[in-house]
Amino acid sequence: MNTQDMIAQLALEPAAPPLKTGRIALAIVAGVTLFAVLFLAFAGLRADLLGHLVKPLVAAKTLLPALLCVLALSQVMRWLRPGAAAGIGLRGLAGLALLGVLPLCLTAMLASPASLWFADLALIKVVECLGFILLISAPALAVAFALVRQGAPTAPARTGAMLGLGVSAGATAGYSFYCMMDNPLFYVTWYGVAILTVTALGALAGARLLRW
Repeated sequence: MNTQDMIAQLALEPAAPPLKTGRIALAIVAGVTLFAVLFLAFAGLRADLLGHLVKPLVAAKTLLPALLCVLALSQVMRWLRPGAAAGIGLRGLAGLALLGVLPLCLTAMLASPASLWFADLALIKVVECLGFILLISAPALAVAFALVRQGAPTAPARTGAMLGLGVSAGATAGYSFYCMMDNPLFYVTWYGVAILTVTALGALAGARLLRW
């Protein structure tokens, strides 16, 4: 087959459907929400949830990871198209996260003596926090990777890391409705460790699953 015949044959093939990033993002959010709701259906909501959510330090447990989820997934959608601008990136989001959590930690430190800063730290609570966030994140991340493979990111590992960040932040926001640890020094630390763990796993998975 000569070049002209090949061009003619390619011209006859149907065009690829447009990439609908909005639908992909909504589907990922729906997946995270579904697995968070399933977890809460079995584990239950914390007692007097609404009464606690009016407290700023408690509401921040949900609002900050939810915001991080939205920002991260927005960036992933941008990166699904080859040649897209880099945008805020992982370092930028990390900087924004620090700006959000530092006032929480400082408030907690100023409100109590140093001897009480980590008084509620218990191994079972740490394991529970990390384990449940990972439990919600794992299936949601698998669904998310299946969805974003419709795109063509030019930096698979970076995109996978951002996807892991977005999914785990969403899972953390869902888990916060169960969590009774309201000390920012606790939840900033261990929520952060859980989110960073899934972000790293997302980078490893992205390097393999998002190559093209």
